[in-house]
Amino acid sequence: MANNQPSDPIARVRSIDSQQQVTGESSRCNSRRNSFSCSNRGSVSCLEEALSSVVGVLQLSASQESLNDEFKPESEIEIAAIKVCNSCKEENQVQQALSVQLARQRSYLHGSVGPYQSLLGITELKRTLSDSQLKIFIGTWNMNGKTPPSTLEDLLLPTPLQSLHDVVVIGTQETNGERDEWEVGLQETLGPGHVLFHSVELGTIHMAVFLRRDLIWVCSVPESDTHSTRAGSAFRTKGGVAIGFSIFGTSLLFVNCHLPAHAEKVAERERDLKKIFLSLDLPKELPIRKKQRDVTSNYDLVFICGDMNFRINKPREEVIDIVSKTWVDPSSPCGRGLTTLMEADQLKFSLKNNRILKTFNEANITFPPTYKYIPGTGDFDEDKQRIPSYTDRILWKERKGAHLRCAHYDVAKQLKSSDHTPVWAAFKVPIKPGRETIPLSAGTFNRPVYLEGMRRRLQAWDPNKASLSNSASCSLQ
Repeated sequence: MANNQPSDPIARVRSIDSQQQVTGESSRCNSRRNSFSCSNRGSVSCLEEALSSVVGVLQLSASQESLNDEFKPESEIEIAAIKVCNSCKEENQVQQALSVQLARQRSYLHGSVGPYQSLLGITELKRTLSDSQLKIFIGTWNMNGKTPPSTLEDLLLPTPLQSLHDVVVIGTQETNGERDEWEVGLQETLGPGHVLFHSVELGTIHMAVFLRRDLIWVCSVPESDTHSTRAGSAFRTKGGVAIGFSIFGTSLLFVNCHLPAHAEKVAERERDLKKIFLSLDLPKELPIRKKQRDVTSNYDLVFICGDMNFRINKPREEVIDIVSKTWVDPSSPCGRGLTTLMEADQLKFSLKNNRILKTFNEANITFPPTYKYIPGTGDFDEDKQRIPSYTDRILWKERKGAHLRCAHYDVAKQLKSSDHTPVWAAFKVPIKPGRETIPLSAGTFNRPVYLEGMRRRLQAWDPNKASLSNSASCSLQ
């Protein structure tokens, strides 16, 4: 049979899932927090058991193909096998089994296991990340309290990317609905190659970290903390949440924040960021040389995302005119208009002049303002007369020598349910080998969210096969 599947892994995901959109829509049920208790975290012992129903479906669909393959010329079969093998290696990064000779050379009996033959050493690093580079995807979205769309592909699987990233971090503000329902939707979209490593929430602020599933064995225990900048408020909508951990020997911190609104509150936004940095108590168990009060000084790489609410210091009509000429009129050169907006951007000014913020970086912005739109449209809101601005941002900070590279910085303009446009960024960062002095996570992840996400993918594929094993002795290998 001819192979009509796209070569791009993300394109293949979109191709398969697009055929299941109608049936998948009906499978989305209203789950409640007690259905997916985040306390039910644990490592599992057999991925095959968890996905046995999926395998059954795939075997049925592949039976006809296998009959046809029997009558292929031998050369065609060999070519097809090579294509499948290369595709698997590219998408899943299949690792070679450890040789017996090398395994016998390892000694875990006397003293330190050392940096070269340890679980987190250079050998394992090369086996897990062949180029010692980690790909990180970060998305931020103020959901405006709206129900999320039925499909999240445009947020998690943007077409400019060539492959799924190793770490996927999604921060939301004004999050709607049940936390676990949102996490299951993310898991369903990402598929079985990723697991929910950890998540944290503060009122309507939420952040989830997904990992490529084999990375859960080379991470430290995830740690999280929150800080509300509205003391005494029962309904917490402003503040920050953070998750920190290490992969091999590189420590990572992710912060999602929601800062005060309105153009005149620049100083208040800067003060709130400082409060968040000084109030987050991390790390708690991860060993570091000297713990600083500023949490961003305790990690090798720090990423901050969120609705930071910084505005553009220009009249509304002028900003709208620049936007229309820059992104709507194809005959207009976009460079000058974008430069004009950036010169009036409050956050750009703070990144140059504020003592804390000037240690952070941001990639070049090439997209239109992310706020404030009429939900469901691409038109700016007229009622409140807000100045279109880049309120939703992603920043990073790195220790000397980290050499982080931001490959993409863009918006998911297809998602229009909110008055904010989601923003995403893709990074590639070098990872150092480590030692077993860190508290290892030992394969822990959110199992209930994983199983429910896979159940929904299966139901979208075949509504008659909608049950996955609920065995408590299931683990990822």
